[in-house]
Amino acid sequence: MDFDLFMERYGYKILLGIMAAVIIGLFAIPALGIARLIKTYGLEVGLMFIIVAAAYGFIVWRRSSEAYAKAHGKYFYDDKWYKRR
Repeated sequence: MDFDLFMERYGYKILLGIMAAVIIGLFAIPALGIARLIKTYGLEVGLMFIIVAAAYGFIVWRRSSEAYAKAHGKYFYDDKWYKRR
């Protein structure tokens, strides 16, 4: 079997397997870290870590992302911005 036939037959399956492994790894590694944190320090510390991380995501990261998007929208994507100055 030559390489072209092999890639035609199995290439997308290999690529799908690699992408699935990457996506599963992105979710599994933090989950395993949190599970180890809970196992080491107890449920209270693990839950506090999750609550603090969620609050940071909803408050700080969201506001900074919105400010970044507004700045880009104002300076890079608004065609009439220089006329309104």
